[in-house]
Amino acid sequence: MWISSAQFMSLPIFVTQNPLALFALLLFFYLAFGVTYSTNSPENAFSTLSKYRELLLLIILPPFFQSESTRQWAWNAFIIASVMTLLGSYAIYFGFIDYMQPTMDPCIKNRITHSLLVAFFAFFCAHKSLQAGKYRLLYIALIILCIHNLFFLVSGRTGQLIFLLLMMLFYIQRFPAKKAVLLITATVTLLLVFITCSDRANRINEGFSQTQNYLHSENGGTNSSEGQRLTFWKHSLTLIAENPWLGHGTGSYPVEYGRVAAKTDIASNNPHNEYLMITVQTGIAGLLLFLAFLFSQYQCSLKLANEYKWLAQGILVALATNSLFNSTILDFTEGHWFITMIALCFATLPTHTKPCSA
Repeated sequence: MWISSAQFMSLPIFVTQNPLALFALLLFFYLAFGVTYSTNSPENAFSTLSKYRELLLLIILPPFFQSESTRQWAWNAFIIASVMTLLGSYAIYFGFIDYMQPTMDPCIKNRITHSLLVAFFAFFCAHKSLQAGKYRLLYIALIILCIHNLFFLVSGRTGQLIFLLLMMLFYIQRFPAKKAVLLITATVTLLLVFITCSDRANRINEGFSQTQNYLHSENGGTNSSEGQRLTFWKHSLTLIAENPWLGHGTGSYPVEYGRVAAKTDIASNNPHNEYLMITVQTGIAGLLLFLAFLFSQYQCSLKLANEYKWLAQGILVALATNSLFNSTILDFTEGHWFITMIALCFATLPTHTKPCSA
């Protein structure tokens, strides 16, 4: 559709006027260049590069989001998908869907992905709940469901952290400074009470204890999930130190990690950290491009109307935070979801390109 509607003809102008698209393209092309010196096989290097293909959606999707009616359909689709994600979780929990294994959380996707989606949907509903309209009470009810789902049903710690940060951002965006400080204090207090008193906070407390065990254990405490993630990060830093400027090439992480971690029993295809993943492969140059991509989102968000600005900044906070604990762009669902939401939020960014015809 993008090609048949001749959108490629306005691509040079679009890229020069849209820093997000520019840095996304530069990052993808730099990853493509990284294939040429990768220490992995060409087949595996190209396979890894293909996982970053969603970066190209930032030049493909925006032309189709130019009309307000199309954007409204897209937001409606987002709301429906988010509500179905919530309802699916409760249907599994109450046994209406025979899907969950006994050791798994009640969610259709894995708990990391699920908690991310629900956390941002709660942020979205919080903004909608402040708008006068007949659906205000519905959005308030959805916020309550999101909070209950995040903290009492699905134990995704990354999503819980993202939710906390997004709520702080929400208070700063929508309330005067003094009231925002009071709301942030109250939210943090409630979270501390939850961690201290609720048996549902086991995974949060488990995360703290696993990190302490890792830092004080002679063998690194690699039997725990936090210990494994910290081990991935430690070896990733070793790889970065070996070749800091250009990295080891696109798709090189599994090979290079296996080399430096040969004496351990932990295998890894990625460090569960997008910043480290990109730096191991493409060095500091690639990391700077990724950081520029994130920073351009903040700069461009200031040019948007309030509602789109608030949501765009929320997407940025979620992306930057999630990338600390997961290889966000590399992951299939998260990568496509973030890039699509970025394209939707920034579709109203002022440009001189023409929207595609119906």
